[in-house]
Amino acid sequence: MENKKIIQLKEPLEVAGKTLTEIEVRRSTIGDEEDAMQTAIQLKKGKNPLTVEMCLMARVTRLPYDKIRQMHGQDYAAIRATLNELNGVEAPKDDDENPMTPSVS
Repeated sequence: MENKKIIQLKEPLEVAGKTLTEIEVRRSTIGDEEDAMQTAIQLKKGKNPLTVEMCLMARVTRLPYDKIRQMHGQDYAAIRATLNELNGVEAPKDDDENPMTPSVS
């Protein structure tokens, strides 16, 4: 199983005076998840699941939380998909995403 993977950003990020066009995503640990929750609590957003997830994404990419917040959806989705792949988590099926969507038969 891979431990890390590099993804290309659709929109470059400025971090510490450098322009990043790609970032490395590493597989997460349970400790990363615990630390992400603690960071979200410190931000007074511990009950917001997106904030907790964004804190986790900051840990596994080594990007500042504020830079994660500035990302556009396509790049953030690529990080999420890559992390899921590295962790061996299957992406939800379209039907699972919204239980209110009627199934087509």
